[in-house]
Amino acid sequence: MALISLLIVMALERITPKSPKWHIHALVGKYIQFLQARNWFSDTASMLSILLIIILPASLLYVIELVLNNALVTFVLQLAVLWICLGCPITRKNYKNYLQAAVRTDFEACSLHSISFGNEGGDLDKVGQQLVFINYRQYAAVIVAFVLLGVPGVIIYSIAKELQLYTHKMRLCENNPQAVDEEVMGESTNENAALIIDQIMHVIDWLPVRLTAFGFMVVGHFSRALTFWLPALVDTKSSTKTILTNVAIAAEEVEADQKNCIDEPCILVRLVKRNVLFMLVIVSILTMVGAVA
Repeated sequence: MALISLLIVMALERITPKSPKWHIHALVGKYIQFLQARNWFSDTASMLSILLIIILPASLLYVIELVLNNALVTFVLQLAVLWICLGCPITRKNYKNYLQAAVRTDFEACSLHSISFGNEGGDLDKVGQQLVFINYRQYAAVIVAFVLLGVPGVIIYSIAKELQLYTHKMRLCENNPQAVDEEVMGESTNENAALIIDQIMHVIDWLPVRLTAFGFMVVGHFSRALTFWLPALVDTKSSTKTILTNVAIAAEEVEADQKNCIDEPCILVRLVKRNVLFMLVIVSILTMVGAVA
């Protein structure tokens, strides 16, 4: 059922427009507003309170699933949660705008569009790496969480990821309130809350990022990527993005004349797409041997 749910949602995500209002980003924004209105997510937020904020929605849904104990209900929940948490229509639109600007050689517009999908500073040399990281956060990590922990795992990962994005955006935009998304408008959180969420995500990301990077090795240049993947197994300090992008760049050879704002991002995007297909193949094998329901 897990494989079928993934295939259905990923197919629908390709052919059916998804309203941004029904994406996890917007829903977590409303969740944050609800918490802040009751002063449950504020300057004084502790590690325990943030963990409860992340875990509570998943726990409630898990209890509902257990009480109903119906295969059809479970299947519908899987489809609904994956539809909400997998992928991002806004990012896809911004990436298309970036490519169109690149074709026109409008590099200023390229820089601005890259900032809209998280490329801090708009450095065009970093666009490919940012796209690799975005794909991991919106597809690969969600798939790993779903296979390992089911619907609760997807919800926990997605809420934690969006909370980290929110706190980082608040820090970047504290001197420019108009730059903050309307969905996440509210009281600012302090540096302490952002650091706590970073620590939580560093732990949550540990296994998914290494499994994803392993896929890069298999679908890319194995021996070259292996020299970066093996040290990552015992590396507890490097960031998720650093580990992921180092392995991705090593796995996909980019010629000197391809290091531009079109070729390199497209090459790396093709790598992550192959990796997602590889992950689906692994899920299908695990399903056939009975390791995944």
